[in-house]
Amino acid sequence: MAQKVLIAEKDSATLTLVETRLRARDYDVFLATHSDEAIRLVQKMRFDLVLIGSCMESVEGMDLAQKIKRSLTGLSIPIILLADEDELRELVLSQDRGFDDFLIKPFDAFSLQLRVTMNLARARERLQANPLTHLPGNMAIEENIQRRLDRNELFSVCYIDINHFKSFNDRYGFERGDNVLRHVAQLIAKCLDVSGAGPTSFLGHIGGDDFIAALDPDHEAQFAQQCLQEFDRIIPTYYDEGDRRQRVVTVKNRNGVPVSFPLMSLSIAAITNQYQSYRNLAEIARDAVEVKQYLKTQPGSHYLRDRRAKPVKSLEESLEVLSPTQEKRNTTKPLGQMLLEVGLITEEELSQAVRRHVETGERIGQVLIRMNVVTSADVGRFLEEKLSVGYVSLTGHILSEDLARILTEEFIRTHEVIPLSITEDTLELAMVDPVDQDTIRSVEEISGLRVIPKFVLENEFEEFLERNHLRLI
Repeated sequence: MAQKVLIAEKDSATLTLVETRLRARDYDVFLATHSDEAIRLVQKMRFDLVLIGSCMESVEGMDLAQKIKRSLTGLSIPIILLADEDELRELVLSQDRGFDDFLIKPFDAFSLQLRVTMNLARARERLQANPLTHLPGNMAIEENIQRRLDRNELFSVCYIDINHFKSFNDRYGFERGDNVLRHVAQLIAKCLDVSGAGPTSFLGHIGGDDFIAALDPDHEAQFAQQCLQEFDRIIPTYYDEGDRRQRVVTVKNRNGVPVSFPLMSLSIAAITNQYQSYRNLAEIARDAVEVKQYLKTQPGSHYLRDRRAKPVKSLEESLEVLSPTQEKRNTTKPLGQMLLEVGLITEEELSQAVRRHVETGERIGQVLIRMNVVTSADVGRFLEEKLSVGYVSLTGHILSEDLARILTEEFIRTHEVIPLSITEDTLELAMVDPVDQDTIRSVEEISGLRVIPKFVLENEFEEFLERNHLRLI
């Protein structure tokens, strides 16, 4: 299978030159001239290498390379910077900005091929990623933790286990079990990002249903609670309706006797060096074992943090249990389950959509639309109820010149928003993510108007950009 290479470059001459040379050597090449296009491609497929021109615009205040590195599929992708000779001083900072290597323009075919080959070889040697989730494996995990210890950093290590995963595998088979593991990996990565853990966080896959995350202690609690909430909200949809309704699955043990098990839950055991010092990952894992053993005695999803700074009488005295109550959890049903309950889709169609979502990262609603099992209007109506935000269709919508001047093309593409109309001191804003408060505040600061968010589907947003390309320039 040909190795996939993404070229993100605004300069058309360089873009054509690199594309031609790499295709001639049988690489599968993808092109992006905008940073948001590059991000979408990275989120949808697994690349072996990325080349980024120095002129590419930043994304949410970060270099494009940093943004790619923070995504699940981009964690271990080698990135080469394509820079002009007068930017040599900037190259000193290239590693901190997310780049692994660089090429100075103009470069010849031999230099390009040498850099590409060397980076791909190094990536294969150092990655040792889990083949299922593509997350860093045990060697990379140990190296990351040891590096933090050597630098005397304060950090937390979260051991994340899926409870009763084996019973799910026995009941539904390895294929559906693998889908769960991939989805949980995406879920954890998303929660690291949303919790504000930042680019210094690290996510690894120990193996099986065990994951590990290293992050700043200040973000640990928020990250853990978001993981619990998202897991309990989404993962039950992997069960058939009968098992989901009864909250148990029944499988036969080795003796052929039927045994009932609860639905899968999540355990997060956190260890921090805030209160005591560690020399290596083995010592951290030793303390984590005790916390995990205590967690396994608790039903449901839980997060426990070890706060031991000195000997205590019992483990319970040293633990802070942060298990959100049912009232505090997000009890909104997933879109797929809502569509299933009203009979618009079948369980098989939902399972296919979930698998495609895990493989591509595309939203469930968009997958179902592309499968032609529901319409945009169906998805829009249900998401309107789910998000408590009005849905608006962009089909046939034309952006006026006055509205086009409110936001830049880069802002519109990056934040996936479209100005709809202005009424006195308010601005109706179509948003792919209408609960993104940071974007809403940014638009209010730029426009001086109070924003009223409206929900818009991602496929309609992309089609709108294609129709109105010239108006946005």
